[in-house]
Amino acid sequence: MQSPSGSSVASASAAASPSPEAQFLGKKELASALLSLSEMPAGWSVDTSGGSSTNKTFCDYKQPHQAKVTVSGNFQKGAGVDGSVAAVGLRQYASVDDAADAFDAMEQALKTCHKETYKGSVLNYSAMSVEKLGDRSLGVRIESSGYTVLQQFTLDGPTLINAGTGGMAGVDADTTALLLRKQVERYEAAAAR
Repeated sequence: MQSPSGSSVASASAAASPSPEAQFLGKKELASALLSLSEMPAGWSVDTSGGSSTNKTFCDYKQPHQAKVTVSGNFQKGAGVDGSVAAVGLRQYASVDDAADAFDAMEQALKTCHKETYKGSVLNYSAMSVEKLGDRSLGVRIESSGYTVLQQFTLDGPTLINAGTGGMAGVDADTTALLLRKQVERYEAAAAR
């Protein structure tokens, strides 16, 4: 699933933790906090197609800070018109303040960014209600000709957590919410160690 997200891949290094809520994890620890296949709802498999990472942001808004550590996981279910994809990700910033600034920038961009053309496809963005998790949460529905992507984001200390699902038919917001909730729980458990 390739859609704007504001993520970037950077080298990892563990930092000292000022408090349990602001635990900083190294790349290995952050990767182990990603949802695994066994935690996915029935019928999903790991997407090994090597989905490309992108630094694309919604309407190309400027990110105030780049994530220091970024990890993601991709899954697929079904095929063809009935096929669905899911992705989870963790972007850890250098500080709680940097993560909050990054979340603010994305939130502000989505207040004015409702449509753009990306790689020849028109993407329409609309705000979506989400379960309140972590420090703050937001959701966005992305529609283009033939497919819909639902992305949900949660700010949790120094980390921006995301979960998304997409497909041509039958995209389910409840599945996206379930994945985000599970991903937040796994991250918080890893950060509390």
